[in-house]
Amino acid sequence: MLSTSREMSTFNGIGCMSGSSLDGLDICHVEFTGDLDADIWGYRILQGETIPYAKDWEERLQNSNILCGRELIQLHVQYGHFIGKTVSDFMERNKIRVVDFVASHGHTVFHQPGDGYTFQLGEGETTAIYLSCPFVCNFRCRDVALGGQGAPLVPVGEKFLFSYYEICINIGGIANIGLRGEMGYDICASNSVLNHLASITDSQLKFDNEGRLAESGTVVEELLEKLEGLGFYKEPPPKSLDRSWTDANVLPLLDCNKYKTTDLLRTYTEHVATRISAECIRHKSRISDVSSKSKTLPKILLTGGGAFNKFLVRLIRDKLKVHDLEIDEVDEGTINFKEALVFAFLGLRCLLGEENVHSDVTGAKTNSVSGSIHRPLKVGLKNEIGSSNSRFTVKLHRQTSMSP
Repeated sequence: MLSTSREMSTFNGIGCMSGSSLDGLDICHVEFTGDLDADIWGYRILQGETIPYAKDWEERLQNSNILCGRELIQLHVQYGHFIGKTVSDFMERNKIRVVDFVASHGHTVFHQPGDGYTFQLGEGETTAIYLSCPFVCNFRCRDVALGGQGAPLVPVGEKFLFSYYEICINIGGIANIGLRGEMGYDICASNSVLNHLASITDSQLKFDNEGRLAESGTVVEELLEKLEGLGFYKEPPPKSLDRSWTDANVLPLLDCNKYKTTDLLRTYTEHVATRISAECIRHKSRISDVSSKSKTLPKILLTGGGAFNKFLVRLIRDKLKVHDLEIDEVDEGTINFKEALVFAFLGLRCLLGEENVHSDVTGAKTNSVSGSIHRPLKVGLKNEIGSSNSRFTVKLHRQTSMSP
């Protein structure tokens, strides 16, 4: 009788994510188990924390796009120290003795793929001095060099880790959509704008808790019409957004001298709900055949900080319900740390030499293995970096088990 057992490999890593909403650094300690030959993967979140930015760091990141070259490089190095020390403290606090790798998205300052560049803070060699394992960062630049958007990158993780869902929506500083790893793009500015308006209402507020302020306001129809008419929404994917687009196209429309701030919040919340639901509805025909076979409604995964905005989520649910689309209920860990989890997975794929950016999503000339690998200063694992046929091969210390 032939054996059907496969060798399963287990990797223990940490992923870090900092988004444009500036709510803090998300850190996710995760275990990945996979069949390397079949490229089939599962995950288990072990610990997760969001480390809020101190006021000083929040201001420095908020103003990073107006720094001169020398100051930006200095901040790049300082943020590298910040990531390294924060991860090291996270490991000590949670009694994590050893991980196979750490991966970080960094914090985006500039993202202009049309002009051929993107830049994320967090100097890799600097962060690596705090670690005893490989550190991977700089995931976007290669794809941009290949003519792609360098974003979104999360759909690759969704393809392998969240294939149960036909649609994945992440509501962070920018809301984006992924379709089973086959397509993904940015939808609209989201929490970055809502948080900004909440802070105008009350300087002590970092966000509109559960959307209560927005719910107390009234939709300004003329403003909503202007927002819905922004040209980006008519562009076909692949496409991506950054803070500069929001500053130039959205914020000038939100005139606090002309409208009540609560009405601006209500209107922009309606806009985000409209944009997200419209993109889900747009792709309903693509996913209907898959769902009809199981005789269930197409499942939508909603994650990111915006998933805790009860008023926003209710608006989205109401708009989707009439089209027989529904949002699935998931655990809080996945909602909070999905992007940090995915960047850990992208770092793992980089170390294994497996493609982690797909041209179908980004519009690049080809798929790529993206990410810069930095060796640890403290060598505590069996890391081996060698060359074979002019390609670097990184062999991670990993546990193996036999699974039927």
